[in-house]
Amino acid sequence: MRTPILILMSAIGVIGANSLLLSPVVTAVSESLDATTGEVMRAASAYGLGVAAAALLLAPLGDRIGAGRLLRMALLLLAAGLAASAAAPDAWMLAAAQVLCGLAAGAALPSIYTLAMVIAPKGREARVLGLVLSGWTVSMVLGVSVSAWATDLAGWRAVYGALAGIALLLWGAAVSLRGAGSPSGRATSPLTALRVPGILRGLLAAALLMMGFYGSYFFTGAHITQVLGHSTTQAGLLPLFYGIGFGLAVLLDPLLDRLGLARATAPVLLVIAASYVLLAAAAPNYALLLGAAVVWGVFQHLGLNLLVARLTALDLSQRGAIMGLYSTVTYLCVFAAPFSSSLLFAKWGLAGCLVLSALLALTGAAEALGLRRKPVSPDGAPA
Repeated sequence: MRTPILILMSAIGVIGANSLLLSPVVTAVSESLDATTGEVMRAASAYGLGVAAAALLLAPLGDRIGAGRLLRMALLLLAAGLAASAAAPDAWMLAAAQVLCGLAAGAALPSIYTLAMVIAPKGREARVLGLVLSGWTVSMVLGVSVSAWATDLAGWRAVYGALAGIALLLWGAAVSLRGAGSPSGRATSPLTALRVPGILRGLLAAALLMMGFYGSYFFTGAHITQVLGHSTTQAGLLPLFYGIGFGLAVLLDPLLDRLGLARATAPVLLVIAASYVLLAAAAPNYALLLGAAVVWGVFQHLGLNLLVARLTALDLSQRGAIMGLYSTVTYLCVFAAPFSSSLLFAKWGLAGCLVLSALLALTGAAEALGLRRKPVSPDGAPA
């Protein structure tokens, strides 16, 4: 399983690097394109809208043609979108290029999550999924933090060009996954997935977790560079420390297999809420903020693992369509977060964004208490 896991992990790494990159380098991009911070961050919103649309309309193709084939098609489109981002002459063209990247990610992410569950041995789903999800650590450590340093050294266009080249390499390597995630023979769509019992509550849980994350993450870079007065490279260290925590959480994933999502979800979400409060308290001090980001990363990883396991267990024959709905909800949050949280950031700074994120996590914990009323097996499937 090592090679497939490495490919899936790396694919998430490139997708995640693109989706998270604009926050620490926003000042450099703004100056290069003669645009405001808000205009550049609209490219992040455009990316989220593209992901949401593709996840809704294209992800069900994975149930028909196979998740492996859909993943390869998406990686090729991603390479084109990243190359267009590198060449963008203004903020509007950057946003258009990011829509292409979003369409690719919206097809790729559901396929990746589906393939992770397909290749996982019975009883080790959380561990395998956790390893694949550690691709987000790759995206933060190598994709975002190193990219922020490279932006100071070579410029942001070179960073997007390098990511385009990596996406092309992964497209070639993923030929070994072409037959994985074989077609189920069942025609699926967002409508059929929406009829699956438990899907609406699962999507609500996704919205609460993701709106909380992106509503704060997108403004950490602006807080560090504009409020604390540090460089772009120093802003890139926060995703690095967050990513370290996210990666370390892999050591705790076997515990999720033993506890099951019914018992683990609410406590994990409560700690995520506490981590936002910790970040708010640490926000005035750069070093303390980096330390709090490690804690944030650990429990965000566990929360994401439990959420994906919850959704994929609802209907095995419609994993592609269900993961498409999940990605749609996630990236609608990516689209909405810069608009909603910018109002809080303008008035109360990063602390205002973090307080809202904590309230969303608490609401998610309350919703997750209902999972304990239903028999659930350790792998997350209804008993």
